[in-house]
Amino acid sequence: MTFTVHTNLNVTLAEQLAQATTKAEHAMAVQAEKDTRPYVPMRTGSLNTRTKVEGNTIIYPGPYARFLYYGKVMIYPPTGSTFAPAGERKVVTDRNLVFTKDFHPDAQAFWFEASKAQNMDKWQRVAQKAVEKYGRE
Repeated sequence: MTFTVHTNLNVTLAEQLAQATTKAEHAMAVQAEKDTRPYVPMRTGSLNTRTKVEGNTIIYPGPYARFLYYGKVMIYPPTGSTFAPAGERKVVTDRNLVFTKDFHPDAQAFWFEASKAQNMDKWQRVAQKAVEKYGRE
């Protein structure tokens, strides 16, 4: 006598792995945001408090964060001023922004790259542990 058993093990396993991966990506993004804070310029704390993690993405609200990230002074061309009327576009200059180091001594442009250079191994460990944890659920 012979018989065949059909299971959905592969589908279930794939779904569990996908869920574990999604949770691990989020855990890693949360850790990356935390580890990157010391590199983010801070004067009033506004950018720090408005930064959030959604899924596997760290969101630094713009357009303010954008010009800080690239570290260049932006001006309103008709006046050459760093201030522009609402709704008007600024252009990037070749002058570097000068970041205060009062709150974050490591503050700099391209802060994520600086943090990644220091923390990538840690982030990989966080992701691995999360996959192992959530893969068992």
